Amino acid sequence: MSVALYGLLLLLNQQTGFAIESMLSWVFILPLLLYTAKEGGYAGFVTGIAMGLLSFFFGSFTTWFYSWTALFIGFVYGVGVFKKARHSTNFVICFVLSVIMYMCMIYLWAAIFGYDLHADFDTLSRLIPFIDFSSFCVVFIVLMALLQTLCIHMISILACHRLRIDIRPIGSLSLIHGNPLLGIVSLAIWVLFLFGQNMLEYSIYTNGIRMAFFLDFIVLDGLGAIVLMDFGVRYRIRLFSFLAVIGAFIPILNLIWIFLGELDCLFSIRKSWNVRG
Repeated sequence: MSVALYGLLLLLNQQTGFAIESMLSWVFILPLLLYTAKEGGYAGFVTGIAMGLLSFFFGSFTTWFYSWTALFIGFVYGVGVFKKARHSTNFVICFVLSVIMYMCMIYLWAAIFGYDLHADFDTLSRLIPFIDFSSFCVVFIVLMALLQTLCIHMISILACHRLRIDIRPIGSLSLIHGNPLLGIVSLAIWVLFLFGQNMLEYSIYTNGIRMAFFLDFIVLDGLGAIVLMDFGVRYRIRLFSFLAVIGAFIPILNLIWIFLGELDCLFSIRKSWNVRG
């Protein structure tokens, strides 16, 4: 059944002009992930081989790359679910594999996959003049991998609950928080970034600081979103939790999210909230 669903996805992808792999490539992960989570690693490995062979009949090199990497990520994630690994462990492993996937796409086969980051960089550089192309590529890869990982992680948990697949219990949002060390490192990165803009002769140094600066903003933005989501959950304001996720992706506005994430790291602001009920 899982192989048939996977084959149907490949057929739909081919008939829609490769729209699935262009916009929702992570969907290829779900059939093998759910089957492996239910039946275990050996059954999942055999099924994954069958799915991989089936990929030869549909599409081109891009389809093979998307489908095979999806099968590998789905198998590894599914084994983690079957073994009752921590959700954070599954998330980190999926994120690392997704980063490697996008690195191959950007640095090795960008032309094949239709990526022209120079055009996007020219647009962004008008808004953020101090960003360089290498930093932009790193941020792009991390963001794409993070969004893909979030989609896989959330949908897999929901699907496992719906299909009654035994998984590790989900922890509370209050368990996800920053720590003072992260807050201090963030402040140090901000200071180095401000002073590093005048050190043009040390291009490697400035590029490294820029990458660390943007990646730090991504982490703090996520922590800020969790702070606001936790507030909405504690006080049972559903719309507030939804807006907390949306606002994290809106430029300029998400600076508030970043500031909240930094405050949570340094002062643990959520400890002062009173829990209802």
